[in-house]
Amino acid sequence: MKDTFETGELTGGIENVPGLKHHELNICGGPMSVYEAGSSDKPVVVMLHGSMYDESRFIWDQMFPFLSAYYHLFALDIPRHGKSRPWEGIMDHSRLMDILNCTFEQLQINSFSLVGLSMGGGLSIEYASLYPDKVKSMVLFEPGGLGDKVDMEFITWLYINFPGMLRKLSRKYIKQDHSYMKKLVESLFAGGSKPTDPERLTSIIRDEVKGKYIYRENDMDDWLLHCIGPFRLKWNLLDRIPQIKSPSLWLRGADSVLVKQHEMDRAVKLAIAGGAEAEFKLIQNAGHLLPLERPEQANAAVKEFLDKTAVTKVTLIS
Repeated sequence: MKDTFETGELTGGIENVPGLKHHELNICGGPMSVYEAGSSDKPVVVMLHGSMYDESRFIWDQMFPFLSAYYHLFALDIPRHGKSRPWEGIMDHSRLMDILNCTFEQLQINSFSLVGLSMGGGLSIEYASLYPDKVKSMVLFEPGGLGDKVDMEFITWLYINFPGMLRKLSRKYIKQDHSYMKKLVESLFAGGSKPTDPERLTSIIRDEVKGKYIYRENDMDDWLLHCIGPFRLKWNLLDRIPQIKSPSLWLRGADSVLVKQHEMDRAVKLAIAGGAEAEFKLIQNAGHLLPLERPEQANAAVKEFLDKTAVTKVTLIS
């Protein structure tokens, strides 16, 4: 394990958090990048980002610095994202579960809350269903895996199965300059929201594009690719949600087009039907990148929930 320590004035951005530790772990034969911050005597919170060009430094740009003042945070770069590369083989959901569990064991955390967005939210749900004794609570920003199908499913299926298409975006974006990528980042924000620091976020996205291009990774994650069929999804998390035992907070941006309101409603009902506490919060003038689009509202909602559900001090494995 290789650790680096960084300090700086808190101006937003994971790498500007005072006392930040960056771990480079060897897990299951591959590299795992983990950012750690906050006091070790506070409850542990693990943060899992989304798919495609996301990584911890991007989506948690505003939330990680905020929560670091109140919790002991670990933000993971999922394999083939951020500094967690290169990896060989297929990264389906079962393999990612093994990698996550081994990562938590090496970090010596055995009880924690999960905060996940999109793919990271889906991974959180599956992990909580497999290891209910380890997960104290969950915050889920529009988790993946809630639907029976995706929009334009057949066209999407044709796209991902056509030779060469799975790296088309990376080949395109690697050729673009900073100005082009900055406009691309700004276009991802919905509801009139704007990036707090567009220059930093653009640089992170450019790093992610470069990583995918250099290591010849697909634009889309295996976690998603392996569930898309021609007419319906081959796999989802609907049977896993009732197995969740921990309280959960589900959040959605009102202007999001990726995860539908009816999918979120059904998921919350399934969690409650399984006997767990679950609550839903809709935030206006935001889309799928809610923690970046409306950071004040998102930060406040997450802290309020974690203050109620993650208050017990975590005992580390000795």
